Amino acid sequence: MKFAKAIILFTLPILIFSQDGTSNVVPVSVEQDNDFDGFDLIDVDDEKLFVLAEHWHNIRSVPKATLKLLQYLHEEANVRILAIEHGKSVAYMVNEYLQTGDQTMLEHITRNTMFWGKENRTFFEELREFNLSVPAEDQITVKSIDIEYKQESAIFMINQFIGDKQIPIELAPTLGVFKGIYVKTKEHRESYDGLSIMFYYDRELVQELVIQTINDLEDESQKYIDFFGDDFTKFATMILEMDDGLTFDYTNPNQHYRFRDRLIYKKFIELVAENPNVGILCSIGMRHMLKHSSLADLNTRSSSPLKDQVMYIRVSALFKNSINSGDLKKVNFNYPNQLKVNPATMIKHSDDNSALKANKGFDYTIFINDSGTLTSFDNVLTEQY
Repeated sequence: MKFAKAIILFTLPILIFSQDGTSNVVPVSVEQDNDFDGFDLIDVDDEKLFVLAEHWHNIRSVPKATLKLLQYLHEEANVRILAIEHGKSVAYMVNEYLQTGDQTMLEHITRNTMFWGKENRTFFEELREFNLSVPAEDQITVKSIDIEYKQESAIFMINQFIGDKQIPIELAPTLGVFKGIYVKTKEHRESYDGLSIMFYYDRELVQELVIQTINDLEDESQKYIDFFGDDFTKFATMILEMDDGLTFDYTNPNQHYRFRDRLIYKKFIELVAENPNVGILCSIGMRHMLKHSSLADLNTRSSSPLKDQVMYIRVSALFKNSINSGDLKKVNFNYPNQLKVNPATMIKHSDDNSALKANKGFDYTIFINDSGTLTSFDNVLTEQY
């Protein structure tokens, strides 16, 4: 009798959690179906920044989950900015496509950025359709909150700024080289749908070229101002961020991680100062919102303009057909008819319910019952050119 009584006492809390927390674990749709049932679980109060933290990169269903959340927050939280974990060159490219619908630009995005999957392309096409359905002042704009770690996109945009203009002889050692390496590789580069490598161009050459350009800008900026006109600030900012990207070295992401994370924090401060009256959705790797990282500091530092105004939403999925997060294993145990039954589930975490507590500080999790990765286009370069 004593043994049986002990079992009853042990299982009772699980039953209580299942009954009390059901409304905090609800099925949702991440498809483009105008079905936002369950998204109202998100308490949109005074938050200004909504962080969609990817459990790991390249989950197949994250692009459509991002768009669905973006549309919901557009209506409920005045979100008008999508902040991306890419450099300014990528933001320029995406915004150009969103504004013009230029399919060639969409191809350049696939080829020259980390948005290489078919699902990414669908995301941009559907985001453009959404923008066209709302007034111009309410359309989504894409902003960069990271460094230029993908050199192809930066060199592509520099050449867009150069265009057909004749490069003066005094700018030949810098702009002439940027154009030369771009033109020389054009046929080879454009024979591929994507460049799934970190350094398509010779890294040492680009590093020397960036340093030379920075030195030249410091000594004789006027000749660049005269050449680029209204695009000068974009060009100069991109060069500085290329230098940061080469310092960071994305092929070894642990190297100089704090350096990069501090820059992300700084760019967020600037982004909020420039856009004080709208909400922001940021899609970024989970590491950047953990304790003492940039997006955690934005919510906790007394000097931050976003103190106590940041919401953290993790997006996760099956990994090799298994749930590998401790938090989600606990949720799955207590709510066995949710995560692996529904295509997608919204979870509202709670410190008051141990079955729903998130140990890493998430407010919500969108769990996707899918173990697939982004679908690559058929013709992708995967080895150094």
